Amino acid sequence: MQRLQYRTGGGQGGAGGGGRHADPHVEILMNNGSTKKVFSSSSSSSVSAKVVRSVLAVLSLSFFLQGCSSPPAENHIGDIEEIVARKVLRVIVRPEPVAFVPRGNYPAALERTIARELAAELGVELELVVAEDYAGIIDKLLDGEGDIVATGLTVTKARKRRAAFSTPYLYVDELLITRTGDDMPKGPEELKGRDVCVRKSSSYFQTLTAPGSRVPGLKIREMPELLPTEEIADLVAGGLCFATVADSNYWEAISGGYDNLSAPFALSTRRPIALAMRPGARGLKKKVNEFLISRALTGGYEALHADDLNGLKSRKVLRMLTRNNAMTYYIYRGTQVGFEYELVRRFAEEHDLRLDVVIPPGHEDLIPWLNQGRGDIVAAALTITPERAERAAFTEPYNEVREVVVVREDYGEVAASEDLVGKVVYVRESSSFYETLVDLREVVPGFEIALLPEDLETEEILKGVEEGEWDITVSDSNLLEVERSYGRKLRAAFELKDTELGWAVRRENEGLLEALNAYIAREQKQGTVRIMKGKYFENRRTIRRAHQKFRSDTSGRISPYDDLAKKYADRYGLDWRLVSAQIYRESGFDPNTVSWAGAVGLMQLMPETARELGVSDVYEPEQSIRAGTKYMSRLIRRIDGDVALEDRLLFALAAYNVGYSHLTDARRLAARKGWSPDRWFGSVERAMLLLEKPEYYRKARYGYCRGSEPVAYVRDVQELYDAYVEHVPQ
Repeated sequence: MQRLQYRTGGGQGGAGGGGRHADPHVEILMNNGSTKKVFSSSSSSSVSAKVVRSVLAVLSLSFFLQGCSSPPAENHIGDIEEIVARKVLRVIVRPEPVAFVPRGNYPAALERTIARELAAELGVELELVVAEDYAGIIDKLLDGEGDIVATGLTVTKARKRRAAFSTPYLYVDELLITRTGDDMPKGPEELKGRDVCVRKSSSYFQTLTAPGSRVPGLKIREMPELLPTEEIADLVAGGLCFATVADSNYWEAISGGYDNLSAPFALSTRRPIALAMRPGARGLKKKVNEFLISRALTGGYEALHADDLNGLKSRKVLRMLTRNNAMTYYIYRGTQVGFEYELVRRFAEEHDLRLDVVIPPGHEDLIPWLNQGRGDIVAAALTITPERAERAAFTEPYNEVREVVVVREDYGEVAASEDLVGKVVYVRESSSFYETLVDLREVVPGFEIALLPEDLETEEILKGVEEGEWDITVSDSNLLEVERSYGRKLRAAFELKDTELGWAVRRENEGLLEALNAYIAREQKQGTVRIMKGKYFENRRTIRRAHQKFRSDTSGRISPYDDLAKKYADRYGLDWRLVSAQIYRESGFDPNTVSWAGAVGLMQLMPETARELGVSDVYEPEQSIRAGTKYMSRLIRRIDGDVALEDRLLFALAAYNVGYSHLTDARRLAARKGWSPDRWFGSVERAMLLLEKPEYYRKARYGYCRGSEPVAYVRDVQELYDAYVEHVPQ
């Protein structure tokens, strides 16, 4: 197989690899010219070595980024008048559009949502300025590269001396994170002689060093500024640091991924999170504060609300209770998508409401959380049943499906309810399927109903049936067809009954129920619901091959866009044939292609990514190829420099397809499984497939991922590239 190639400078390049050390450690060059050892481990364990090499790679990457970054084309340091005059609000943000799957009441993309709504309030365009370096964020602001920082900054005395802060929009606790065990400290006084690893620019460092809070004998170890808190938590989990610190909302999002870490106590409570501006931007600060107060973004994410539509409009937010799965809601290429999510989002936008997603622990918690006031609407493909209708008010149906008995394709004869006698059917007790089976057993006794865990999604149960873990289950017909379209060897043995799906609200929220019913009726009439069904349940792109489009072996060309592919591959250090393989796999060389998720153009850029890359017309071939190639190059640079070149490219391809966030989850999962987080084939590739399983994706920071898609994408691009290399010269 031809190796994928990545060029730096004028020739074919290789990746610098970190050496192996008997005593792996990291040293920081201090301002006075001396060096300081950050941590050292004489352990020969592979975990320690991997973590140390990861930190070394981050340091190398930071130097690389500093060396290759170019100054912004134009800086501005004016106040609100200048922003309005140029009609652009520049907001400095983190690289990932979505911070995490919202397992509590914290919005997944809070800062970017604030930025988007603030720009709309000011009547200007939004320009996102991505910041990789934690320490340099305020410097970018003061240098005029952006007008506002929206990266979840904690307001500290040190930061207030440099920047002006808005009224807080969130309050968090700073939690000590350490390994679970007998020596786990119960309070700050027990940290004496221990080491806590944090970045010097972080609010955690300032908390630990503040007068009156310093613990005698505490060792604070400064981490590289490009090292995310989650990577530092890996150091703690691997035994290279005793503890670190994390915000409570962040820890809630990532804690499921660490079986051996706990948060025994808070170092500080109710720390304010706010937007940062230049000290002289008094007019902008006034506008920002007015906006935050009017949008009711100040705190309150854990508050309980049971108000009706008028209350929602006063708070400017609609909280959607759902599940993180392929049917309802998930993250794709850094964008929140899903059949239920998209329909509810359209309703929220129509009523000028921000949509926040809330994911309870299990299916059985959806309606209880609704009635407790933790959410305002349940949109989770719920079948309307008499039992559920006693606990909540349901909308008019927005979808009709059939409940079908499901078995493996090669399972024995099961064609009617009588054939279930002597057999076992596996379902969740909270599902509508359980109620159907209980009623059926009154008519056809003699079969057993076995209960499965409430945190299992139906698609995982279907997978278990295919693999022989269970013989028989029940599913909605549309979900079965989706799973079959992905190759699952399942069949509908027979139909049980027709059912209707609806959204649930509290019984006293009559105004919200009336508005939802009017919305559903209109969208049904206009065909929107039918279009959404096609988008999420029917539109499965088939895998295409290059020889179907061009005979490169005879023409010497790959596509009409060869010149553009060569131009931008040369600019960003890639092989143009690799770029061409990606273009074909993404769009089949059709610049007008729009994917089911809204990705557009030759390189299938998501709209937000395209904006960040300076694309004004996503359909224009040159802009699409330039941006897509630049983005691919950026992804390659984000992969640890210590990873072998071939795997960096394969990782970047996977990240291009499904998002860098899911790649990060897969690499971390591979390490926990004892596989190499630095190898794609047979390692991270396997972990990516596991992110389709609830027992794994519920512990992952970014949740559910249809891992088979990036696995197929990497394979297809590799095969196309092999063919192009064989027939088309460099």
